Order: sequence, then C-alpha cells, then structure tokens
Amino acid sequence: MLPNHIQQFLTSAIIFFSTCVGALLIMTPFSFVNYVGPAAGVASCLIIIWGNAAFVAILLMSIAFPIFSYHYLNLDVDVSLVLISTLAIILQSYWAKQLTYQYVFYKKWLKSRRWLFAFLIKVGPIAGLVSASAVLIISMLDNKVLTGSFVYTFLSSWSSSLLIAVFFVPTMLLRQERDSMVFHVSKKLYILFASFIGAFAILLIIKTSQDEQQLDRLMLFEQEKAEIARVIQQEIQEVEKQVNSLSAFFQASEVVDLYEFNIFSEKVLGEQTSIRALEWAPIVEASERKSFEDNASDLLQHHFVIKERNKGNNLQPAAERERYAPLYYIYPSEGNEVVLGLDVYSNPVNTLSMTSVFHSDVLLASAPISLIQDDHTKPGVLFSKAVFEHRAQENTQPILNYKLPKKQDDLLGFVVAVVQFDDFLRQIDEEKQNIVKFTIQDVSSSEPYVLFGKALDLENRLRRRVEIPVLSRYWSLEVAESEPWFVQDKSLKTWSILLGGTFGGFFFQLMILMMAAYSSELTQQVDSKARALILAKEHSEQSSSAKIRFLRTLNDEIRLPLNAIRAFVEQFKQKGINNKQVLGINHASNNIEQLLNTMMDLSEIESGGISVKSEPFDFYGFINRLELMVKANNLMAGKSIFFLIDKEVPHYINSDELRIQKLLTAFIKSAQQLFKTDSLRLSIKVHTHHKRSATLFFIFSHQDEATAADSDEILRSLAKKDLAGYSTSMAMVKEVSQLLQGNVNLGMLNSGGGMLSASIRVTISSDEEQRIHQADSFDQNSADE
Repeated sequence: MLPNHIQQFLTSAIIFFSTCVGALLIMTPFSFVNYVGPAAGVASCLIIIWGNAAFVAILLMSIAFPIFSYHYLNLDVDVSLVLISTLAIILQSYWAKQLTYQYVFYKKWLKSRRWLFAFLIKVGPIAGLVSASAVLIISMLDNKVLTGSFVYTFLSSWSSSLLIAVFFVPTMLLRQERDSMVFHVSKKLYILFASFIGAFAILLIIKTSQDEQQLDRLMLFEQEKAEIARVIQQEIQEVEKQVNSLSAFFQASEVVDLYEFNIFSEKVLGEQTSIRALEWAPIVEASERKSFEDNASDLLQHHFVIKERNKGNNLQPAAERERYAPLYYIYPSEGNEVVLGLDVYSNPVNTLSMTSVFHSDVLLASAPISLIQDDHTKPGVLFSKAVFEHRAQENTQPILNYKLPKKQDDLLGFVVAVVQFDDFLRQIDEEKQNIVKFTIQDVSSSEPYVLFGKALDLENRLRRRVEIPVLSRYWSLEVAESEPWFVQDKSLKTWSILLGGTFGGFFFQLMILMMAAYSSELTQQVDSKARALILAKEHSEQSSSAKIRFLRTLNDEIRLPLNAIRAFVEQFKQKGINNKQVLGINHASNNIEQLLNTMMDLSEIESGGISVKSEPFDFYGFINRLELMVKANNLMAGKSIFFLIDKEVPHYINSDELRIQKLLTAFIKSAQQLFKTDSLRLSIKVHTHHKRSATLFFIFSHQDEATAADSDEILRSLAKKDLAGYSTSMAMVKEVSQLLQGNVNLGMLNSGGGMLSASIRVTISSDEEQRIHQADSFDQNSADE
C-alpha cells in the first residue's frame, strides 16, 4: 500500500494531465490556450484538497504537457506562453485555496445556503478571473494581435474555469468527506450523480455549440474563398473575350487603320475592365523595316523606331533580323508612348514566347512582368494572340496547339492586351477585408511571382489555397481569415450559448447543492432544538425536583401544626364542645389538607412521577358511589348536583379509577366556584373511536337557566384565558385530564349560560375483562363478609 501523499501525488498528476489533454482536444478551435481555464479549475480543486502533494504534481505535469503537445499533437510550443500559463494556474489555485480556506478547513461550506453560495462564488467566478486574464495575454502573444475585441476569449476561458471548479471542487470535497453524520451515503451518491449528469449535459451543449460555431465559420470562409475565386475567373474570362473580339476584328478586316482600331478599343475599354492597354503588332519583314518606320512616323506624328529589350530590360533600337512585330497601334496612346515600336519578339522567352503564341490557336498569357510605362511599379500580364489572314477552324479546347499554319506568311501580327489586376484585386480586398485576406501568386515557374497581396498571417486562422488556371499559366490563390477566431465578431447565438451555458451550469450546481445545504440546515436546527429540549428537560427536572422537595418539606411542616389542630378539635368533641367555632376549625383543617394533597398531586404529575393505570372497573358503580359522596358533602352546604349519564356510555371501562375520582372531585369543586350557583348538572357522554377506544366527556352546566346570567360575564372573560390559572382545583383538573389524554374547555351556549367540559381517553372493556372483574369483585365481597 502506497503512502497517502504518494497516492495524492499520482492521482493529482493523472487528473491534471488528462484535463489538459482533454480540453485541448475537445474544445474548438484547436489552440494552445484552450487548456488553461479547465486546468486552472482542476488545479484549484486538487490544491484545495491535497495541498503540496497536488502542487508538485501540477508543476511537473505543466512541464510534461507542452513536451507531449509538441511531439504527439504537433503543436508549436512557446516557452514564454507555457511559463505564463503555469504561473496563472498555480496563482489561481492558491488564491482559490486562500479564499475558501475557512469553508473547507472547518467543513462549513455545505452547512448553510449562505456559506455555500459564498463558497461557490469564490471558488468559481472570482478565482477564475486569474486564468481568464492570463488567457487574454497569451492570446495576444500567440496571435500577434493587440487590437480587436478579446471579450469572447476572456469570457470563454473564465467560463471553462468556473464550470470545472463549481462542479469538480464540491464533488471532490464530498468524496473526501468521511463524516457520515453530515450526509447519508445515499444523499452523497445523489449529489454526485446529479452533478455528473449536469456537468455532462453542460459539456455536451457547449461542445455541440462550439462545433456548430466552427461549422458556420468554415462555411462562411469557404463561401468567401469560392466567391473570390469565381470573381477572379470571371474577370479573366472577360479579358479573354475582349482580346478574342479584337483578334476577330483584325482577322475579318482586310485593313484596319488607326482610327478604326481606336474606335473599337475605346468601346472595349469603356467597360469596367482590368485591361490597361490594347496593342496591335503587325509583322514587318526586315526589308520593309525602313519604309514601315517612315510611314509610322508620319501616321503617328511621332518618331517611330522599332525597338527591343536589352539585358537590363531597357529599350534600344532593334538589331537586324528576318522579321519584326513592333507595337504599332496602342490604345490609349497617352502614357504608353515609351513602348511604341517595341518588338514583341524581343520579350523574354520565360515571360511569353511569341513562338508559342504563333503556334497556338488560343489566347496565351504571359508571366507577370514589370511594365516599362509604369516605371516597373505595378506588375502586369500580357494576353497575346496571333492573327492570321487565312485560318483553319479554331480548336476550342483550352490547350496549347502547336499545329503550324499552312503558310507562315499568313501571319498578320499579334493582338496584345496589357492587363493589370491590381486595382480590381484591391477592390475585392477592400470588400472582404473584414472577413478574409488573400494573396495571388503565379506558380507556373519554379519561382512564384506575387501578383497581389502580402504574406498572410496564418496564426489561428482558417486558410486555403486554390489553383486558378489562367490560360497557359497557373495562379495560386491563398485565402486566410483576416483575424483569428478569438477576436472575430461573434453572433448573438454564440454569445447566448456561452453565457447561458455558463450561468445555467453554475445555477444548476448551486440548486443541487442548495438542497443539500438546506437539508444540512434542517439537521442542524433539529439537533439544536433537540439539545435545547434536552437542556430544558434537565432544567425542568431540576426545577421540578427542587419544587417537589420544597412542597414535601412545606407539606411536612404544615401537616405538623395541622395535625395538632385536629387533635385539639377531637379533644373538644370528646369534652362535648361541638359548637359552631369548633366545626369551622375542623372544616378549615380539612380544606387545608385537601389543598396540600392537591399541590402534591400537581407536583408529582408535572415531574412525571405518576403513572396511569389501565384496569377494568364498573364505571356506573363508580359514578353512583361518587354521586352519593357528593350529595353527602353538599347536603350541609345546601348545594345539589344532578348526574345525567348517556345511555351510550359503557358500563365497564379500562382506565385509572383513582385518577378519575380525583379529577371529578376537583372538577365538581371548580365548577361550583366558577358557575356561582347551588344547582349544577353534570352530563356524562361518550364518543366511540375505532375498535374499543373512546373518549368520555364530563360536562357541567346550569340546572336552572334562570340563574345562568349571573355567571356569564365571568365565564366570557375566562373563555379567553388559561383555565389552570383560575384556581388550584382547576389546575388539578387540567393536569389530570391531560395525563389521561384529554383536555378542559369552557364555552358559551347559544341559549345563554356557560358549559364547562373535561375529557379523558378510555378503553371499553371487553366481555372477557368484564367477567374477570365481576368474578374478582364477588370473591372480594365474599371474603369481606
């Protein structure tokens, strides 16, 4: 078994490394910064729980991960970016530990909803600001962009760190919690399962959203790339059509003079086109050179000399050779005078071989050249076609055709179009600059020539290369996004999913943990109240014991002189002194003794020292004996109580006969005091429950309703108060009634007068219990006789 710190080290290393690789592979678009937010969230959890062991593992894995990325993921790794990422991850981890130390160390993060909310806010949104800020700096350095909006990058990293932290930290803390008194195992499993399902759902939503975003991004990019390629090809076809029309014009006419050429060319160039100039180079034999130059000078009002290019790409008079093809007609002539008379045969072979043009039945394009008339500042392309006097049927296939004409003398000359795509391409670039940038190169030769654009910044951008055939040459169109994904404008849908997923995941986890925290609060409240009840019970028992001791002492001290008084009364009676004073003293002593007995009974009931019996007895016989005793006591006082027993009342019940007797004795005395009348009615009723359970009701009311008005005012005032405070006897009635699972109530009748009732819970005796009780009573009576 490995030591605990070694297990923590290995577990931390595996979890951290897996998180880094997973984040890099799952999150799109693929970028080095993707792992920083999730790694910081996981590292915070590991360091909060395992401290230094996790720190060493994270430090080593932060070195191993870039090496792995470089060798296995073919990812360019910048040491400075790795250093910034590692520092940010460690800084966030220890800051999160500092923020949440008291919650974790004292294990109170889940003990209340307020502490839970503060804990999640600190470990997620607040601590996540560190990694988000670091990702902002890394993105600027990695993309080499200091302008634009990095808000999405910041929020995306903050979101990933927040979600990892709020789901992973509580889950690991619960897993590490070994105190079974905090949560039952089943409740822990429920929280862990709900958190896992929530995290998986949020991850799936965000991943699906990211894939959809990248698909939309790719479709937009492909659409723009195809649009640029289509527009360029369309422009090339338009130039090709215009040059072919001029070629057909020369071929169809016996003689084309300068005026006709200018009129035709003006119409062609009047349209929006990339053609800089249209040129006609007739074939001039060596023998005709002098006369041709003289006639051209007269026609053009310009000293005309057939020229050629030298090795320095400068113009000089053409050397002697068999034939020439000088530029004779040029439209527009302004700005192009310098190339007038240039022999197109002198063009470099690697630029455009006129021999190839001669042998081809289709239009050919030259390699990009620097135009002499533009001081070599703008590249141009020459579109050339040979014009014959008599031609065979044209081959319409766009390939080089080296079939010689029947007679070389049929060659009339060459139609040349000087084309500059710079303005045309710049217009496209301006229209697309917010979405894509592009560059065009002529790749027909071993050394590519840049026609348009600058070297593209390809860091974290979509890029594509398209080959565009341009007659006899090939152009390479390279298109890339103008800005990296991190600073591109995001759609409302993208923002909605990012923010919705972030806050939705946070509040989902908060809701799950809030239920657990609420359960913990309830448990604490129950425990607190239970402890308070225990303390209150102990205090009550101590107070009750003290009170009982006091009452017993008082009872003993009062009974001693009370017994002496009663002994004197007996001596007076024995001597024949039995006057009114002696009887009053005897009655008062009896009342004091009854009061003391009542006080002792109350104290014993409150202290729980009295147990209730449940034995069968003859309830009717008990009421008859009680009625005789009450009548005997009330006879001298001139009072009367009428007993009315409902016929539904059972004859035999199971209860405590002695407690019922004390209850009714005190109840009769309290009723006589309360109703302030000498004539009362005691009604006894029953309410039967399920099986043999029943409730007996003892109800006092006025026997004569005419006397009821005298006590109504007192009864109404007492109806809103606790009856136990009326007298000691009434307190005795209430305590005994509640001891027998009943209660005491006072109410007013609609007809006037009051109604005082007491209830007790009894069990109706079974037939077998009745027979046993009757047999025992018979045996006892026989023994007494």
